[in-house]
Amino acid sequence: MASSRIDKFASWISPSWGLKRQIARNRAERMKALGGKTLANIRGFEAVSGDRLRYDTVSTNQNVDSFIANGGTEALRQHVRYMEFQTGFVRGPISRIVNNVVGSGFQFQARIRATDDFAISEASSDKLNRSIERGYAKWCKESDQRLIHQFWTQLRQIEGALVRDGEVLVVGRQSNRPGRFIPYCQQVLEVDRLRTPPGEITNPRMRDGILYDSEGVPEIYFILKRHPGDTLTPGIGLRADDYEEIPAFWPNGTRKVFYLFNPIRPEQLRGFSMFGPALKDMQDLDRYREAEIMAALEDACMTGIVKTDSASIFQDAYTQGLDANGNRIRIHDFAPLKWHYLNPGEEASIHSPQRPNTAFGEFTEQLQMGPANALDIPAEVMTQNWHGLNYSNARTILLQLYMVCRIRQKYLIDYYASPTYECVLSDMVANGRVKADRFYAYRDEYLAHTWIAPGQAWVDPDRETSGIDRELNNNTENLARVWARKGEDWEEQLEIEARILRKKKELEAKYDIIFPNPQKDQGVKDDKAEEEPGAQPAKPKRMELVK
Repeated sequence: MASSRIDKFASWISPSWGLKRQIARNRAERMKALGGKTLANIRGFEAVSGDRLRYDTVSTNQNVDSFIANGGTEALRQHVRYMEFQTGFVRGPISRIVNNVVGSGFQFQARIRATDDFAISEASSDKLNRSIERGYAKWCKESDQRLIHQFWTQLRQIEGALVRDGEVLVVGRQSNRPGRFIPYCQQVLEVDRLRTPPGEITNPRMRDGILYDSEGVPEIYFILKRHPGDTLTPGIGLRADDYEEIPAFWPNGTRKVFYLFNPIRPEQLRGFSMFGPALKDMQDLDRYREAEIMAALEDACMTGIVKTDSASIFQDAYTQGLDANGNRIRIHDFAPLKWHYLNPGEEASIHSPQRPNTAFGEFTEQLQMGPANALDIPAEVMTQNWHGLNYSNARTILLQLYMVCRIRQKYLIDYYASPTYECVLSDMVANGRVKADRFYAYRDEYLAHTWIAPGQAWVDPDRETSGIDRELNNNTENLARVWARKGEDWEEQLEIEARILRKKKELEAKYDIIFPNPQKDQGVKDDKAEEEPGAQPAKPKRMELVK
């Protein structure tokens, strides 16, 4: 009360002084209401403030696995699978990612080399590398337990499942089937079979079908013996005896079960479909397209409108005689070469369909941006729309795609292909297919290898080759990496080139000819011709082939 009387007295003496006191008092009250926080701090979290403009903003403090599980991940997975069979907007991107990441498979190369500790001659290491590569190539043809797929098709299935479902299972098996190169083989399973048995639900170390040890390392995987959605095989249930308890590792320490998933956040143990964030936009796109199609069909049914001041007279206008039943035919149709004469005051307008509307293409492209971002691929690759792009645009788009593909290739190699090779080589040594003295003592040296992922085609061969030539001349690139970018083995390519040169010499001697030299045809100087200045080049004794 005293402060109020002081304010009134100040305003009576000096109105400006009283106004300043009132402004200061209002600021103090606002600061008190904010609890000592500054306005800048409050506005920094305005997006989740829950005010009248953002009342429907949802947040959660759940960990990543709980959030994924409570978000209906199983229903999401089934929905994506269904759409893959129904629409090219889902099927196409999955195929394109698989084609660019896996293609026709990864090329394996053994890389055993002599080191200070690993005493082996160069000749012996080359012989051992060739032996391992031949054995691994044989295993790849029968890698599938069911002998239906080869290793490269299994890789395609795995990558497709990672895009579609966000997770996939690969189980190592031992087959005693006669004729197999080695007993080790694999079984690729959909993640639906990874479930917690009813009797293990209360186990604190159990999560979503995986039993973890005290350090958090997977110990046992509980896998249904048959797919829960199998309607063709009778007797399916979810009893305890329907599960197979599979150890995570073989007795020799190699991995037996490969559980692959797309990691998003720390502490994440289960996967999440890449199409999850894309589905909302894809559903909106599908509904919008359907609405435009229905509107176009309805629009096409409209043929014309007659404007008249006397509607009843027009409705009663019978000018085309009688039909087969003797009824008069009304003027309600439009057809080629058919004319109708209107009464005075009537006006006819022929309908011109205007659907889809002019914004249809632009709006659908905007809706497709969301799925493209969710899949981390360019929108042009998502939609296969390359209209109006020049070389620079196309190259920028493809470089962005290739970067994503290289990351996905790295994941497949490190978490699946290389551990698989470790199992294969261990089994080849154990079964006498490869002779490796003191294998477990020099395990890392024997396991030295590399993978060559599928290469990418050149957008503009002239510009690409010019750039590579400059890099090779500046020693910033080498032939090994150049061939690797094309998905080829440089040693194999040099072997092929050497065989070609040897074959050319054999044919030259046999047919008394000289094959054309492309370098001479392109104006490259011949060093031998410059050894003796002024000397006349000797005429070839044999006839040269003409291009």
